[in-house]
Amino acid sequence: MKPTTPTEFFYEHEKEWETMKPTTPTEFFYEHAGYSYDPLTETPEQGRRRCAETLASAEQWARDNGYSFEWIRDPYTTSADWIKDNDDGGENCFPWHLWTCIIHDADGNDGASLHGIDFGRDGEPWGDPYRRVVEAELALESMPA
Repeated sequence: MKPTTPTEFFYEHEKEWETMKPTTPTEFFYEHAGYSYDPLTETPEQGRRRCAETLASAEQWARDNGYSFEWIRDPYTTSADWIKDNDDGGENCFPWHLWTCIIHDADGNDGASLHGIDFGRDGEPWGDPYRRVVEAELALESMPA
């Protein structure tokens, strides 16, 4: 029997999805974040693991130090800044909102920020794995050297 509602679909696949979820922060970033590597000193796999561990550490540092993240619709840009009207035959040439993320320290002071974050047409950060990646990247920028 095929599920007929999103809820039925979720419950039908819940156990399957539980086994697919990363179980540690490092595994999460290994799966969802980009990475770099130095071909003179490490393999791509070593670089990917190093980057995942670095983002996991930055995320924990931000949490331990009371940092928070503010997500707002980007007031300065939309997809119209980079999409051409006819790239898709005109079907989706209407621009969509992009997002901004700002990190705040424990006292509420603004820190690093990233603008023009694209979650797609009608997309938003809530529930998207890229949200956590962006927040960890901003935390990494905010960490003392």
